[in-house]
Amino acid sequence: MCQDETRLGLKTETGKVIMAFGVKPYALVLWKRDNFWLYGVVEPLSGWHFCQEYDRLNTQRFQEFIDALSHQLGDDIALIQLSPGGGSCDQCSALA
Repeated sequence: MCQDETRLGLKTETGKVIMAFGVKPYALVLWKRDNFWLYGVVEPLSGWHFCQEYDRLNTQRFQEFIDALSHQLGDDIALIQLSPGGGSCDQCSALA
């Protein structure tokens, strides 16, 4: 199985405004961002996958994901290849 996580979210985008030459445009900008993290694993040969949504990326949430995955798999044993990115590898060394 291969594991990865990603952050998804929304950000306010400002559009173009037509103004007279020399007049600076004024636009209300709301930089409130709403994000969530999606943790998931996939078994490449069969296409089986398991995903869960969390509010942040940290050791506690990663452990919750591993526990939920373990419950989903039951008695099956899985070897998980983690991504080399900073998130999951730092968490794994903290869990070990």
